Amino acid sequence: MEESMTEDEGAVRHPSMPPPLPEAEDGTGAAPTHPEEFVFSLPDAPSHDAGAPLPEPVAPVDPVVRRGARLVAAGMVVLVLVSVGVGVGWLLRSGTGSDLDHSATGLTVVVGEAPVTDPGDEPVVAIAEAVTPSVVLVIVPELGQGSGIALDGEGHVVTNAHVLIDEAATAEELAAIEVRVVLPSGRQIAATVIGADIRRDVAVLALQEAAPELAPATFAPSDEVRVGQLAVAVGSPFGLTQTVTSGIVSAIGRVVPSFGCNLGRGQSVDCAGVATIQTDAPINPGNSGGPLVDRSGRIIGMNTSIRTNNSFDVSNAGVGFALPSDTVIIVAERLLAGEPVGTAWLGIVGVSTTDGRPGARIEAVEPGSPADVAGLETGDLIVTSDGRPLVAMDALRADIQLRLPGMTVELQFERDGVLRTTEVELGSWDDFVG
Repeated sequence: MEESMTEDEGAVRHPSMPPPLPEAEDGTGAAPTHPEEFVFSLPDAPSHDAGAPLPEPVAPVDPVVRRGARLVAAGMVVLVLVSVGVGVGWLLRSGTGSDLDHSATGLTVVVGEAPVTDPGDEPVVAIAEAVTPSVVLVIVPELGQGSGIALDGEGHVVTNAHVLIDEAATAEELAAIEVRVVLPSGRQIAATVIGADIRRDVAVLALQEAAPELAPATFAPSDEVRVGQLAVAVGSPFGLTQTVTSGIVSAIGRVVPSFGCNLGRGQSVDCAGVATIQTDAPINPGNSGGPLVDRSGRIIGMNTSIRTNNSFDVSNAGVGFALPSDTVIIVAERLLAGEPVGTAWLGIVGVSTTDGRPGARIEAVEPGSPADVAGLETGDLIVTSDGRPLVAMDALRADIQLRLPGMTVELQFERDGVLRTTEVELGSWDDFVG
């Protein structure tokens, strides 16, 4: 098995679901079973300076999700595929002020342009005015509600998978889910689910009516995100639409258990670690799927989860997590194209060094694995992935996890004091576990 992580007392809880709308006042609640937990209610691989040290991974957690009239709680899990890592802006970046036009999917996402050119003395005001026209309320009757972001001008909305489902679902089951979207104007329209990735907690909706009043959001490349910068969250906490809160980016490269882990599948292919942006901008149940925005009004992440200190408290404690924009776009593109969203597999057991040297040291290589075929050996120290420096093992995990099986990655490693390079055709974690 490739990666492992030790268990601690932390718990993750997704506050993505606020109470139901007035017409469904049947009450909801979330009661985690551990003192600290991550609630999936708000916030891809995060971004950071290549040479900066990575934060420690966030421990496994006991997630609780607000779901309509029922409570869904998963037990403590141990993450098998844990990742924290370098930004993936280099996978997507196409320059400032340009569109990413994916001909295979018809998806055109604006990346780089700044909706707010002069934030002035009240930057949050300017950001709110620029971003709220791109944020919607997503309602799944009898399950719950969250937020969503206008992905393009063609009626596609991106949100968290846990806003829509509480277990893995087939394409047919996803298509049958009843979803309503409340636009910024207050108009309510139906939507269908195009696809959902429970490992990275991303889902894409297609609006069933034209919505010219819904403005496509502008996304920032993840490698531009910096610790300490302004961060503004927009969404519908507790059903309060168009709520705006502000804070800063507290850390980047923070790993939290995926939605699949929260389903109690700690040892399955659905459980993975997801590298995120940590923020202290207040995020609460109902913020899930909404945007985390920078000073210029660009989306830097999608709010997904929060950490709480009390098993029965779903309110924000100043520790929230958002999927980086690059991850959101990459996964959304795959879902729209109908491509598999499986997890790539390298086939090693690795650790971070304890002598301060950057990189991931191989402790074991799975026989016949992609790493074995590429010539990697026990004791090798992997230092770069496609030219990007790796600070720790978690950085390598995050990098590999975002890719698809069959993709090729160039790894530079040190053996006996000599730097070497090899190309690895990644395998499928699903096939290995299966």
